[in-house]
Amino acid sequence: MRLAVVGGGVAGLAGARAALVAARDAGMPLRITLIESAERFGGKVWTETGGETPIDWGPDSFLAAKPWARELAEELGLGGELVAPGPAARRAYLLLGGRLRPLPPGLAMGIPAGAPALLGAVREGIIGPASALRSLLEPLMPGERREDPTVAEVCRRRLGRRVADRLVAPLVSGVFGVAPEELSFRTALPMLAGARSLVLAMARAPRSGGPIFLTLRPGLGALVDALVAALEGEDLRLECAAEGLARDGDGWRVATTSGEVRADALLIAAPAFAAARLLEGAAPECARALAGIRYRPSVVLHLQYDAGALARPLDGSGYLVAGEEGGVVSACSWVGTKWPHLATDSPRIRAIATSPEAFGLSDDVLRERAAGEVSRVMRARRGPEEVRLVRWPEAMPVYAPGHAARVAAAERALPAGVALAGAAYAGVGVPDCVRTGQEAARRLVARFALTPRFRTRGEGP
Repeated sequence: MRLAVVGGGVAGLAGARAALVAARDAGMPLRITLIESAERFGGKVWTETGGETPIDWGPDSFLAAKPWARELAEELGLGGELVAPGPAARRAYLLLGGRLRPLPPGLAMGIPAGAPALLGAVREGIIGPASALRSLLEPLMPGERREDPTVAEVCRRRLGRRVADRLVAPLVSGVFGVAPEELSFRTALPMLAGARSLVLAMARAPRSGGPIFLTLRPGLGALVDALVAALEGEDLRLECAAEGLARDGDGWRVATTSGEVRADALLIAAPAFAAARLLEGAAPECARALAGIRYRPSVVLHLQYDAGALARPLDGSGYLVAGEEGGVVSACSWVGTKWPHLATDSPRIRAIATSPEAFGLSDDVLRERAAGEVSRVMRARRGPEEVRLVRWPEAMPVYAPGHAARVAAAERALPAGVALAGAAYAGVGVPDCVRTGQEAARRLVARFALTPRFRTRGEGP
């Protein structure tokens, strides 16, 4: 069997490895060609090494509750490199009214799990007593009837505007990189879809007791490196763009910038817009559905301060910024507190800018604006010694209302022997990228393992 994988991010790499394992278990020979247009593998998972500590320019961690990234790391021999946040990282803040206010415990995606969380938010001046009472009465409200409302619509209607805008919105925006007004409630928060009450659903949700996030000591790029090493001997092509797709008997011909690739099956793990372009000739209905998935940009900045420059203690994981504050920075991590193994004498702050307005600024203006905002919040005695940034023009797919229907339509229109994987479909984090890549690859291998000409071990593809 010949498998072509388009896209060398985490989903494509994890899918390629899963295909090798599944084919080996099925006794079926497999050859893989992995096509990546960039100059490196990993997509948005990118760790810069060589300095005092590694710097992650994409995601810096993944959810521990979703097992797929952790399990993959362990299978690849990286179990000993898994790191949980430091104990002080259990505390986080909200920038509101120009000052940092502790976020109370008992919030899940900003939704309060009961009275203690709401009382804590009142005590910190995040919401008022009337807003807290409004949310406590939420279980008495009738259930939701709209087919696919936004996160903002549901949370404002059920919890009140203050709780929705000051507690839910910063958390949801931090995860999805987009305002709750643009997000499908059912797709972004599937664990709450159909729940009679948001507050009661969160109160009844199981608590693991373990860390919320995990990372790898050398940076998440170590996962990419291990996956590439696991694919040694396969045809891995960097700086190779897939330009076209056509039927080739029962298989496919993929036109690329480094020559034609023939394959029996195709795993497309590229962003939805790239998948749409590739499929527009071979599967126009699928391409139209994929083209409806929008993306939003973001910028990751790292600000390095010298020792003693910050008057404000680094006593938590960092802070989120309430939407009413304005500015270009939407969230900050205090790197050495969140991840003690990265602590140095010179504190480093990782800032995220997700608004299109921020992305439209020049690098110099954005660095200056971000440095000014962070320095004011941290009561800096002097500005950062260094501000570096990386732009991601298509950072995050937008799970807008109708997203699930678009994905379902795309999958129904996929030709036989073609599968999709990646953040655009059923989860934006690293674990879901791993999961979608693995599941898609296993489906393809299982399909061909039942075909007589691929069934016998040792038979060439």
